[in-house]
Amino acid sequence: MYFLKRLLIFIFIQLLTISGIFAQSKHSILTKKYSPIELKRDAEVLTDVLLAMHPSIGIYQTRAYYQSAFKSYINQLSDSLTEKQFRISLKLLLDEMHCGHTEVGISKASLKVISKVKQNFSPLVFLPLKDKVHYIASTEKKYDTLIKKGSQIISINGVSTDTMQKQIMRIISGDGYNQSGKQHYMSLAFNVYYPALFGRPDTFKIECKNGQTIKQISYPAFKTKTFPPLPLGSKDTLFTRYKKAGMKFKFLDKENKTMLLKIEKFSHIKDRKAYRKIFRKLHKKGTQNLIIDLRNNGGGSLANAYRLLSYTMDTIATQTLKTGIKNYPYKKYTHGNVWFKFTRFVFKSIGRKRVINDTDYFIYTIHPNKKHHYKGKIFILINGGSFSASTLVAAYLKYKNRAIFIGEETGGTLEGCNAGITPYYTLPITKIKIRVPAFRIIHDVSPLATGHGILPDYKIEYGIKDIFGKRDLELIKVKELLGL
Repeated sequence: MYFLKRLLIFIFIQLLTISGIFAQSKHSILTKKYSPIELKRDAEVLTDVLLAMHPSIGIYQTRAYYQSAFKSYINQLSDSLTEKQFRISLKLLLDEMHCGHTEVGISKASLKVISKVKQNFSPLVFLPLKDKVHYIASTEKKYDTLIKKGSQIISINGVSTDTMQKQIMRIISGDGYNQSGKQHYMSLAFNVYYPALFGRPDTFKIECKNGQTIKQISYPAFKTKTFPPLPLGSKDTLFTRYKKAGMKFKFLDKENKTMLLKIEKFSHIKDRKAYRKIFRKLHKKGTQNLIIDLRNNGGGSLANAYRLLSYTMDTIATQTLKTGIKNYPYKKYTHGNVWFKFTRFVFKSIGRKRVINDTDYFIYTIHPNKKHHYKGKIFILINGGSFSASTLVAAYLKYKNRAIFIGEETGGTLEGCNAGITPYYTLPITKIKIRVPAFRIIHDVSPLATGHGILPDYKIEYGIKDIFGKRDLELIKVKELLGL
């Protein structure tokens, strides 16, 4: 199978680049290798859990496909691996689930060690953009004379940045066949991913290009526990904020005809009160244009998403959650079954339950809110970081012809995702944690699986000059459309 070929190539790279680094580590938990028998035991448990409960089975691939894929993976485990090497191979395997909510996590023992250790990072900060990697900033100003900002980075420590990006993309979970979400998270975390996968030397050697000039530079690493966030965007103090609700808004004109509403996350705290105030203000001011910014919104509360749709959607719609289990299987490897049963009870209470064969369907009806319902124009800003509940909102507003979309394809898929509640399973030998969703969230506006996200009506692409200029191209486009 194709993914096994990718897996073997990737493990080979890991054995070349990581084993030498681990050999220098003083922490036995990081250098400990597990035998093929031990690894196969963990992989067998994971296989049993996934085949018993994962909602992706039958969506993008058949059960028979996954049975064959998992069996082939187990059979090729012939070498001893560290926890990290095994974890990376599992990430490649689980990419076959096409589920952004399925994740492979570090063991508690390893996390305890790593969280206390300062590790080598490059003081030069890089940003992947399209198919290139650029230098954008540094942790120390002295490096600004070493390399010009905006320069293209060709390789780091002898490994091409093109190879780095391709390998990083493979270990990031994503919904369907969509690449925009993977690209988004790879860009944001590139400076953490590449040293973790390709080495943490004391000296970094960079091959870079500025115009037609190519040169090599080297500089010492710096040690830190956490890499600083990327210096992107600019702060705007003119917003009215609802911090706990994860929302903020401002009017873009003196006449209050256009509001920008930024929803950073779909919080379950005080969102009802925030929406009530915001939409009451829109009604009172007679606002004609509402811009809802869902960029970098990774999702959250379904109830919050339903509430936003009730204020913005003109007609009734349904949304379905389904699960093929009534209890968590293999409960000795997980906990929280009581919360799963409670979630099932809540879904049944607020919706309508149907049972088809061994699968339970919970159907929720979204009704337009009669008081202060918004009837003006809506513009939605989206990007690869728009995922889960934010994709739900985007999907319904898109296919109810209720909004104009600007940006890039969402990270979440049009037809829905796997979420609802996501328990962690702890593998018995390595203690690696696997996040496995228990529900399939179906967007009834698109019952067929497309494997792709919501596409914008106006596609936006950023260049390095836009990044340095801190230009908000999506918002600029909305203003252009509105003549502001």
